[in-house]
Amino acid sequence: MADSLRPAAQLFIQLFGEQTPAVQNRLSKLWSYVEQGGSFFPLVEKGLAVLVGEYGLEQEEARRFLRRANSLATYVRRRFIEHHAQMDKVGSTGPSSGLMSIVVGPQLERIFDLQLRAKCPSDSLESMFGPSAYLVFLYRLIRDLIESVGDDTKLPLHERRTDLMKLTVDSKTVNAPESSVDVIVRVLQAFIAANTTVPIEQALIEARYPNGLPYYQHWVTVDGVAGFNDRSVGDFANIVDEKFPNFLHSGSLTRLAAAALAHASRLGPYQQRLVTEEYKHPDDKYQFYRENFGSDGLEFRNLNQIFYLAQRTNLVAEEVISLFSVGDYAPRRSANVKYSSEPDVPEGGRSGSVYINDNAHPAIGVTTQSGNNIHRIIVNPDSPKGLNTFDRLNRKLRLDKWLSLPPEQTDALLVAAIRAEARGAEKPEVWAISVNVIHALGLFQRLRERYNCTAADFAVFLDELSLYGRGDALSQFDQVFNNQDNYREPLKLDGTPFALIPTSEKDNLTVSQLCSGLGIDLQTYHYLALAIAQAHDLTDNLVRSPAVISSFYRLVKLPRLLNITPVEGVLMLSVLGGETWLKGLAGKPRIVDVVDDDSRTDATAGGPGVLSLIEAMQACVQWCEQSNISVLWMLQHVSAPLRLNEFSQQDQQFFDKIGTLLPSARLSNNSFLMAGIPPAGESDWLDLLSIDSEGLAPLVDVNGLILPFAMTPEYYLAFARVKLEWAVRNGLGIEESQVSVLAEIMLTVLLQARDAQVSLVRESLAVYAGIEGELAVLVLNWVDASVYQLLRQVYDRTDLESPATERRGDEPSDSLLELLAVVRQRAEVVSTLGLSAALVRDFLDYGYEAWVDQLTIIDPAQKYVFSVRILYAMTTLTRAFSMSEQPEQKLLDYLRQVHSLPSTLSADALRVVQQAAAIKLAEFFAWSAQEVSECVRHIDPETQVLKTLDQLDLLMRVYQLSMQTGMDARTILRIGTLPETTDASEAYAQAAELALLSQTQTRVPVVQIPGELNQLVRMTCTVAPTEVFARKQDEKALITMTLTDARGTALKGVAVDWHSELGTISSGITGTNGVLTAEYVPGKVLGTDSLYFSMSLLEPEWAVNINVIADANSMNFPTVLMSPVPAGAVPLGQEIELYATMMDQHGNLGANMLVDWAWEVETNRDAKPTIRPAQGFTNQQGVTRVHVSSAVSGEFVLGLRSLASGNGAHFEPITFADTNVSHSPEQAAPPSDSDTGTSSTEQGS
Repeated sequence: MADSLRPAAQLFIQLFGEQTPAVQNRLSKLWSYVEQGGSFFPLVEKGLAVLVGEYGLEQEEARRFLRRANSLATYVRRRFIEHHAQMDKVGSTGPSSGLMSIVVGPQLERIFDLQLRAKCPSDSLESMFGPSAYLVFLYRLIRDLIESVGDDTKLPLHERRTDLMKLTVDSKTVNAPESSVDVIVRVLQAFIAANTTVPIEQALIEARYPNGLPYYQHWVTVDGVAGFNDRSVGDFANIVDEKFPNFLHSGSLTRLAAAALAHASRLGPYQQRLVTEEYKHPDDKYQFYRENFGSDGLEFRNLNQIFYLAQRTNLVAEEVISLFSVGDYAPRRSANVKYSSEPDVPEGGRSGSVYINDNAHPAIGVTTQSGNNIHRIIVNPDSPKGLNTFDRLNRKLRLDKWLSLPPEQTDALLVAAIRAEARGAEKPEVWAISVNVIHALGLFQRLRERYNCTAADFAVFLDELSLYGRGDALSQFDQVFNNQDNYREPLKLDGTPFALIPTSEKDNLTVSQLCSGLGIDLQTYHYLALAIAQAHDLTDNLVRSPAVISSFYRLVKLPRLLNITPVEGVLMLSVLGGETWLKGLAGKPRIVDVVDDDSRTDATAGGPGVLSLIEAMQACVQWCEQSNISVLWMLQHVSAPLRLNEFSQQDQQFFDKIGTLLPSARLSNNSFLMAGIPPAGESDWLDLLSIDSEGLAPLVDVNGLILPFAMTPEYYLAFARVKLEWAVRNGLGIEESQVSVLAEIMLTVLLQARDAQVSLVRESLAVYAGIEGELAVLVLNWVDASVYQLLRQVYDRTDLESPATERRGDEPSDSLLELLAVVRQRAEVVSTLGLSAALVRDFLDYGYEAWVDQLTIIDPAQKYVFSVRILYAMTTLTRAFSMSEQPEQKLLDYLRQVHSLPSTLSADALRVVQQAAAIKLAEFFAWSAQEVSECVRHIDPETQVLKTLDQLDLLMRVYQLSMQTGMDARTILRIGTLPETTDASEAYAQAAELALLSQTQTRVPVVQIPGELNQLVRMTCTVAPTEVFARKQDEKALITMTLTDARGTALKGVAVDWHSELGTISSGITGTNGVLTAEYVPGKVLGTDSLYFSMSLLEPEWAVNINVIADANSMNFPTVLMSPVPAGAVPLGQEIELYATMMDQHGNLGANMLVDWAWEVETNRDAKPTIRPAQGFTNQQGVTRVHVSSAVSGEFVLGLRSLASGNGAHFEPITFADTNVSHSPEQAAPPSDSDTGTSSTEQGS
């Protein structure tokens, strides 16, 4: 009977035995279901809950049934599949045993005829074997079998995954590959959206647990993009800061510089707010523990349990022990330091965990509770002290994680910054993380990323060497000075003084220990010791104290970190800021507050703080690297040359050359006599020209050296003429008409002598200094010297040998040697930087005050002072030239043009200037005018015109960053100007969006198209009349010009300058309708005058032509300008030449005008004298010439007439007679050697 039952019934009987219908028990319901043919598949799918709840089975009975039922279900399903596969055609399975079975093993295709073509694809949605069916099966399994047995504390799937039932099961969903991160993000977004009303971004900002939060998406985006380009947001802030680098200014920490340090910490604004906010009040403890540790209710009281605290902070127990500096991580005093008392308890409050312990001793410890193994922190979270401890712990844990530092290193940074801030404020230490501490962390991050600076070293930069070790590790002090060997006597910090210059064995030992530990020589030690003694207000003795030894370490380690020597570091501080800056690092470091004003002077008493000083040194080193000059070279060339007392061989050769050639270049009395000037009576011409008389300064000295004058060449020539005329009058006493003639000859001699002396110095100095001849005199002028001064000092030196034997060491240095040393130094600057003569000339002309925007220049003599700021300006120009393919003169012309702009401009004129300036700079750098405008708008929001080299430097920094990162100027400026505070959420959002776009989109750089500058202004110009008479009184032409912009809008109040060669025209300003009316007044020269107009920063452009002509209607022949006729009779056949000059009533010559010549007496045609040519054109001087001869005797009157005016003139009668004597042709004396007129035949008329 059992074999005839269905498999489910057989299974039931095997487990529970046969059931009789008359007996009712808890198994009856299940047996009834099975007996009536019920399938066991639903029972397996519904699981344990259905068997227990619906059919009344016990838990154990239901489990036994399900185990057997699962096996049975698997077996039945497998048999069904096999039967389904073999239903239509049963393949030959082959022998299952024997040798034949060894040949080919069993295969699915051989065993079953699957007939795949008759089935749906396995990856289709309707496939019972595909992913879709599997997903549905999983969901039903969770819904029916798993969630049904859960309690109320469990979270159902549809609540945890609120987006699950809304998903569509389609081919794309099932088969498309997708990142698990994208899936998780969508799940989290759906969960947050379903469980909170706060936007996701704001929720992540406000959340503080776990301790990786808060998360500010915009900051993470901006900082991530900056990091992708190997920079920080702080670097962007420095790039857009007009007062960067700070070593050019006061060195004080400005607002933008402070923001740059805060951003360099890579802490977002909300992270900074969390660690700098006020400590929590006891009334807020429940909220504090819930928000920061996730402890609800009274669970926070368990935070003093190490296990619970580790769980809430994502730490392990060992890390918690390290956090409190106890156990194996307890600090250990250096044995080489003298203390006031011996330690009795662990000193975690003095090293390793100072911030958490609020600098209190004894520190918080860890103990084992009696009776169990639960380790506890000896602090009560429920007390005010405990709340403060866990508040500090909360901030400290997050800083450790954000800075990726061990807890003791983060603590060392906080301790050093807090103590330095207290020294700067001159107040007791406040053990809280302030904005200044964030700035210090930012500087540390910058040095760590650029130079691999360690936290321990940076702590010494701000404070002192650590005297405590940690566990088995030595203290920082011992690692540096007492870790070389085991047999040498260690350096001890016992407060004992030692001589700055060692005088005893004990002092020698101390100095030797210092030099050995720091790796310096004695010369470096003496240099550093002098600076440290001065900074600590010591004299001849130093002290073996932590402060003094830390100063040595600081002055050695920081320069080496920046890849310069300690001596270069000290010298750099002295050169950049003097004694105040040097004391800031050699003494006790201070952190000072941010400077709020825009002054260029130190706004902080005692000078800038240590953060600014380190930043200044770093920026200076980077500048030298970018300019391809060494730091030592820079320091040598901005400092005064060393005192010299001896000539070098190079000096001697220079003197010899000048001494040999100078006599021929000097101006002497013989120079004038050889030029034909009479002797000056009893006086010498040099005597007259070298004295100051009647308010006229001398031109030369008594030795014939030309004196320099600070005036233009035109003024100098005028002054020299007056002086020479005075000398001629007093030296010769001749007629006044001859004075100017002799003075002109003497002026020529004077200028020749001046040129000879300049040439002598130029060529000699070029060889001596190794520069081009064109630069030699300019360099001499740059050091506030002249050709005369150099020649005079050489001439005055009668003995050119080395004066070392004649001058004591304490006497002043030779002035000539000092001058030549400065010339060599400045020449090296010119040659090293590759400065052109045009650049140096423009700098001496106006650039010293216009290019360098500094308030310290009051006297123009300051232009001769060479400083770091001037050198930086020169490197800015050379860097600009190297970044462009355009000629450097183009940029120099731009700087001169913007310097000459009027102080006030109309709105339209300013707009044109702004556009023109942007286009010029864009063309020079092959950039976009829009990008340039963005930068200039940031640099100078008021005028929006780039004028100084500081502004040019900022523009180039943005340009270079744009080329390197692919960002546009707008993105760079948005990132660089982000504030420290959390109030500017919109600014962060915009910066993040632009930063992300810059990395996800390929930006094609927009290059300025040449010629666009000419399209800024459109001009129409008319003139009436188009022809004017030269020399005519009150003659003028009226010019009407209309200026509009590219859109056709009238330009109002725009100043227009005119350029004319044949006349004069005054500049003017356009009216409200953009119209300018100007009057043109002709000069004395005839021709076509092409008038050009120009505006500020725009190139001259042609406007209109005006013909300056003579008055043809008034042409006549003045008698005084007509040639005389022969007084006697002219032999027959002999030619005479006659000429006349044609001129109008205004005195203009009638050039190239037609003239008729004729005899006035009517005679027989054959009896008339011959005129050759009878008609012709005047030459360029208005002269007409003819040759007259006659074959018949008589008296004839010759006349001529202008065809243009009809006016004529007659010569005196000419007599021709037969004298029977041969004569050569007679010719009238011409008025000049001018070209003869041409005949009408020659002219083609």
